[in-house]
Amino acid sequence: MHSIETNMNYEGSDKQTCWARFEATVNNLQKRRDKDLRILSEIELMDFFNQYQTITADLARARSLGAPDSVVDRLNRMAVAGHMILYAYNTKPKPKSSTRWWASFAQVLRQNLWALGLSSILFFGAALITFVAVIQNPPLGFDLVPDEFLHFNPAKEDNMHDIPSLSRPIAASSIMSNNIQVSLLAFGFGLTAGIGTSAILLFNGMYLGAIAGWFSVQGNSRALWGWVMPHGGVELLAICIAGAGGFLLAKAIYCPGQVSRRTALKKIGKSALTMEVGVIVMLVFAGLIEGFVSPSSITYPTRIAVLISTLGLWGCYFAMAGNQVFSRRH
Repeated sequence: MHSIETNMNYEGSDKQTCWARFEATVNNLQKRRDKDLRILSEIELMDFFNQYQTITADLARARSLGAPDSVVDRLNRMAVAGHMILYAYNTKPKPKSSTRWWASFAQVLRQNLWALGLSSILFFGAALITFVAVIQNPPLGFDLVPDEFLHFNPAKEDNMHDIPSLSRPIAASSIMSNNIQVSLLAFGFGLTAGIGTSAILLFNGMYLGAIAGWFSVQGNSRALWGWVMPHGGVELLAICIAGAGGFLLAKAIYCPGQVSRRTALKKIGKSALTMEVGVIVMLVFAGLIEGFVSPSSITYPTRIAVLISTLGLWGCYFAMAGNQVFSRRH
């Protein structure tokens, strides 16, 4: 029996710890009426699966090596309990979710506000620093501001220029394509461990800040913001969310947890892709406003109203869509 005990090592501290952890998880789940694995985090769930596989393997070895009945009985109870929980989870009819596909975008964003915060800090931080730098040192604008904006003088105070109605669909299409390209780059470069995503956000933030600073120096800030306000709020938010999607991919590379980086990317990639699809929808929305509303002759107060209303609508969507707490209250 010595060889059996040595091979099985059922009294070893590692085995006892593993079995005790599995029993504790099973007991915790069995106390719940629904025995739902969804109460576990992703890491805890993967750990539970790994422990279950270890338990079943130990049970098979214990039986084949003739381990004491007490050990076999304990392992058998754990294996049966684990199987019942896993089987119930896999065969349980999935409840009809009150959420639809459109709600998943908001849910994923709420679950990853840290990524949105990081993306926003990089983008708006770069914009603010560059804005102040150009204000304090106007000649810097010649190095940072694109040539087409250096000597731009809007014809009207309230809007930079008025695109003819027949040309607006073409303008909207061009604007959407450019913004979607930027968002795809910010998202896709997450696979560079977030380095490329950070560069995209910093560059575009500096671009925005330099132009804003230059127009302020030239006394044309009202014209700039008159143009930007109707669509800019949604557009800039969308770009920050695209960056957040990129940082989700970077998280899978930097912090894969107890799984391989490839597995972590597959797991987190679905959430990141959901964010990017939502970003594209936002940019189409913003592009239509930028192509049809921003270049129109609407008044400055109306432009402010469009900014507030569009951000308010998207804010309500992100706060309420797929939010079970809100749904129960209503």
